[in-house]
Amino acid sequence: MDNWISHYQQLPHADQRTQFLSTLVHHYTEVFDATQSGFLLLDGQLRVLSHNQLAETLFGFVPRPGDPMPQPGDLFEVDSDADPDGHDCILTRALQEDRPLSTIQTVRRDGERHWLRLNAIPVTLMADAQVLVVIQDVSAEQRLQQDVVQQQQALEQARTRDSLTGLFNRRYILDELGQLNALAKRYRSRFCIALIDLDHFKGVNDTYGHAVADTVLHTLGELIQEELRDADISARYGEEEFMVLMPETGIDAGISTLDRLRQRFSETRVPGIKRSLTLSAGVIEWQPGLSLEQLVFKTDQRLAMAKYAGRNQVCGDL
Repeated sequence: MDNWISHYQQLPHADQRTQFLSTLVHHYTEVFDATQSGFLLLDGQLRVLSHNQLAETLFGFVPRPGDPMPQPGDLFEVDSDADPDGHDCILTRALQEDRPLSTIQTVRRDGERHWLRLNAIPVTLMADAQVLVVIQDVSAEQRLQQDVVQQQQALEQARTRDSLTGLFNRRYILDELGQLNALAKRYRSRFCIALIDLDHFKGVNDTYGHAVADTVLHTLGELIQEELRDADISARYGEEEFMVLMPETGIDAGISTLDRLRQRFSETRVPGIKRSLTLSAGVIEWQPGLSLEQLVFKTDQRLAMAKYAGRNQVCGDL
């Protein structure tokens, strides 16, 4: 490059220097075309000096010598939380900091989203600061990464969630119960644990079939999510049984929450069933000195008492 600059400076006529620069740009165009990369050469004010055809294709606009680089919102899809300076920021920084910088931006061509990696490389030619923008289409790479993330999320969903109700599954909530129990032992924090059981669910299954029975379970799952706080944890614990953990909750508040849920469920009509359905629940507040098995056993005792007392009710501490 130094030899080329020296040669350029020794050329006596302006038309010779222009022809030399044109040849140099043509040479670099061939290099970038061979690597399937677009390029833009911008001056210190981010005005277009030169580019190759692939840059037009990748960007979806025709850069014209002397025109300023388009604003981010005019060229790229700008997210609401993105840097408002967009690509201008990285180009300006590359010039100011005199070091290469890279970013990934998105464009939409023919209705399809594409991802472009921009490498901004500061260069100096004939004492003038310029920035070379190398553009590569990394859409395949980005889509592959998205697929991997989605697959990981699906696996995590399958590992922790019940597919029918959308609630957590038994294994997950028992792990959460163990963590709440450990915190309560250490800090004497309080929490409630509840077990919910659908009344006469076998009769629903036998009378209306599995599809309607599944709708009942799904409906109750939705009501649980609506009625409980974000901090509460709920899971499908068995076939028609659900467990709820309510951190930082005393027994009175726990009973009140479960009773509101019981009332809402009894007032909800499930498609395919003309009569109302009910549930029973048992709830206790954490007690020191009890193992996890004992906590679940005592909660199940309260549920059994609610059933024994006639169903469609919540039984708390005895």
